[in-house]
Amino acid sequence: MRSFGQSVLRSLQLATLGATFSLVAGAVSAQESVKVGVLLIDSGPLAGLKESQTNAVNLAIEHVNAAGGVMGKKLEADFITYPGTPDTAIDGATRAIQKNGAVFITGMDTSAVSPALAAKLPALKALMLEVYAQADGLTGKGCSTNLFRVNVNDSIIMGAVKDFLKTQGIKKWDILALDYAAGRDAADKFKTLVAGLGGSVGKVLFTPSGTADFGAKISELGNDPAEGLFVTIFGSDAINLAKQQQQFGLFKKYKMVLGNSFVIPQVLPAMGETVLGVYQPLGFVPGFPGANAEAFVKAWKEKYNGQLPPYTAADQYAAIELMAAALNKAKSTDVNALRSTLEGLKATTVLGDVEIRAGDHQTIRPMAINQIVTGSDGKPTYEIKKIEAGADIIPAVDPACKM
Repeated sequence: MRSFGQSVLRSLQLATLGATFSLVAGAVSAQESVKVGVLLIDSGPLAGLKESQTNAVNLAIEHVNAAGGVMGKKLEADFITYPGTPDTAIDGATRAIQKNGAVFITGMDTSAVSPALAAKLPALKALMLEVYAQADGLTGKGCSTNLFRVNVNDSIIMGAVKDFLKTQGIKKWDILALDYAAGRDAADKFKTLVAGLGGSVGKVLFTPSGTADFGAKISELGNDPAEGLFVTIFGSDAINLAKQQQQFGLFKKYKMVLGNSFVIPQVLPAMGETVLGVYQPLGFVPGFPGANAEAFVKAWKEKYNGQLPPYTAADQYAAIELMAAALNKAKSTDVNALRSTLEGLKATTVLGDVEIRAGDHQTIRPMAINQIVTGSDGKPTYEIKKIEAGADIIPAVDPACKM
């Protein structure tokens, strides 16, 4: 009998060959479905990511249903838009579960939103597969029996970075970070990481969200720079920094510039050549090893006008894969049965072979360390320098996690 991962791979291959899914999907009941509530932020700085997450859900569900669906039924998405605040997320999730019958919740849930959702899940009698929030607390002190995280947390990112930097010889670092909880937390973790490698940190500069002019920070960093620069600036701020630093050649003054959510696929086109040479860890990039990953990229390009899938879309696609695997294995939509099935679940996904750790519900998965280079088409792209195995970079279960 083929595994779930093999079935999905087969359906992906059919898609990339242009075959119709209708014959395969005919075995799936047209009258019944299992619903997934998908929360999508439609305003603010993250609204621009809504389309790629929608595309990921639609493609994943198309492939799951083509492979036979779940328990002989179709998987169906219930899209709920909200402005990105905890209270509106709870309202949206409640509507998806209680009114529309969703068994799972997933989508765009930030580190500010997810803890509020996690607290409500037991009462709502539903499970959540997180794909966005990176804060360690979600699988640490704030872990929840009904929340499972597919994406990496902050400590996994730092684990990948630490393993990579062991061989790079960069001992003294400067830090430029967003003056926000996520930025300060990343800066503190990176300082600890550097100290653990026998290095030191020089300048540590913070900038508020929405900074239009980075001139003062660029000048301060450019005056007696360290060997390496760690940058944790996001979104439109990241684009502004990249373009402005080029005018002063800031990045060229460092032996290495390492980004943390700095050069992500959604902003790379706008950054262009300003970030050539920058290193950026990501959980997925086109070129990731594995037949499932290759077929996923090919299917995405064919369905979405030649575009390449961002890592956030791969995480979302994998979450749907894991839901389907759990449903088919448990043969039930009962929350308790599904929770037990997800705890320790192993599956082959677009991210590779993964395991949902029972102790804290964090997914063990690989990460790629990439460098921005000029691609064959003359445009900046990601070149994988190293794949870090999930078991090598995930920290031990936090004792503060009490399920």
